[in-house]
Amino acid sequence: MRTLVLDNGSFAIKCGYAEDETSARTIPNSVTRTKRTKRMYVGDLIDSSTDLSGLYYRSPFERGYLVHWDVQLAVWDRVFSSDVLGCTPNETDLMLTEPIFNLHQIQRNMDEIVFEEYGFASLVRVPTARLVEAGARDLIYGDEGRDPECVLVVDAGHAFTHVVPYHMGRQIASGVRRVDVGGRLLTNYLKETVSFRYWDMMDETFIMSAVKEKCCFVSQDFKRDIEATRGCVGRRRGGNPLGLEYVLPDFSTSRQGFIQGSQPDDIVTDSQLLPLCNERFAIPEALFHPSDIGIEQAGIHQAVVRAVAACPAEMHAVLLANIIVVGGSACLPGLRQRLQGEVQAQVSHRVRVFAPQDPVHWAWQNGCALATQSRARSWQVSKAQYEEMGAHRTIAHFGSIS
Repeated sequence: MRTLVLDNGSFAIKCGYAEDETSARTIPNSVTRTKRTKRMYVGDLIDSSTDLSGLYYRSPFERGYLVHWDVQLAVWDRVFSSDVLGCTPNETDLMLTEPIFNLHQIQRNMDEIVFEEYGFASLVRVPTARLVEAGARDLIYGDEGRDPECVLVVDAGHAFTHVVPYHMGRQIASGVRRVDVGGRLLTNYLKETVSFRYWDMMDETFIMSAVKEKCCFVSQDFKRDIEATRGCVGRRRGGNPLGLEYVLPDFSTSRQGFIQGSQPDDIVTDSQLLPLCNERFAIPEALFHPSDIGIEQAGIHQAVVRAVAACPAEMHAVLLANIIVVGGSACLPGLRQRLQGEVQAQVSHRVRVFAPQDPVHWAWQNGCALATQSRARSWQVSKAQYEEMGAHRTIAHFGSIS
């Protein structure tokens, strides 16, 4: 019996068999429609299209919760098909992730679809943060260490950022904090800023997401950098070291853009150049100051401090020393260092922030390792048990392992 680990993110699905690392795949969790041909592509099928300008994305998630089941089922059908994973559900155990504090109706729908529509042999439904916590020992202490007593997970995902404290593997619900800033908001913010200053990119989500990933970073001193870039428009004017020019793809000879100068003998026209300067670090600053873009919430550093303050006092020092940041936004250069510095400035205890080498796939990797352990076996609910227990008891069972 194989175990399929499926990290069902709102931006992408990270999936593969626990027994075979080479089976790992990352599939866009959306149905995409092209602007010119109006064709629909499910998941990774968009990679076969050459018409990538002005893509329209339909996601299964709204505000971080799975609500559009028609889209999700279409993507899952693609993932389980012989063209991707070749999954036979009745011969497969499934480990599936969900958001923190997921709604019971969504959980009920998920369990029904997994068992009654697909017919998987068993299910483990677990929050993403729990899988991150499960791998904390290797990240914090290395292979020779013991499991840390307390861990604080900062999951900077696509829809929002969660701060989740754990003690001895158990979630401290009163300490969970959420910031409504994630990768999608940063991409939209970048689109609006660039469209106002340079080119109209409001319909170019695909391009601007790539620009964000390749060009943006988190400033360690925002005031200093904003002063240094005063009057800078890309690299062409003033030669500012923080300025650069991004070469936009033309979708005839190139599908991906790149930073000018990063590829040898690149010859481009001015119409392909997108100048960037303070946008590179002003956009990610929304993670620390959401009020700058009209979201009256604390930044992620303040959310960390408040999450720790909501836990028992004897845990504060250990939680602050064992902060793990994961998710797509954790890939932004400088985020870990900035978060550590901002939190340290507000507390007296020593602060340590850890980031895995691959923050996007870290939860999936830990899920694969966990799937082979006896602990995960005790979390499973088989199809026969689901039919005997019913939906309410199944929800209660999975709630006990969060």
